[in-house]
Amino acid sequence: MNGQHFPAAHWFYSAPEKRPYMVAERLRNSLWELRFGDLWLEAESVENPVTVSGTYNGGPVKLEWEPRVWFRLTVSPDAPHLAHAFKILLRFKPALSFVNQAGATVYEWYLQPEAANKRWQDIQGKPAFGNPQRLDV
Repeated sequence: MNGQHFPAAHWFYSAPEKRPYMVAERLRNSLWELRFGDLWLEAESVENPVTVSGTYNGGPVKLEWEPRVWFRLTVSPDAPHLAHAFKILLRFKPALSFVNQAGATVYEWYLQPEAANKRWQDIQGKPAFGNPQRLDV
């Protein structure tokens, strides 16, 4: 994969660098290229799960992932256009979304369909997962 035209190759489809600044910088630049100028991110952890947090339009945003396995976007208030940006960057749709107990919207991507199916079964009927939606079917 050509990382220049496929930014997620540097942080999702391969192990990200062990330098927090570079992980956050790659993500920020990828999103700024998609016109998300009101977004700021800082890496909290470069170990699995990789964790990056910051703000978007004045609200909190958190990204978590295990390279080549799963990716999670947590945002408040909901920002479906930001989830769409990650659909573009990852090159596949999120598997599901829900509202967590703090009222933030969570979008989750799973590279393997079996993992998405298992997660979907895990969240069904549990009050901690409000308004669950399957998005990849």
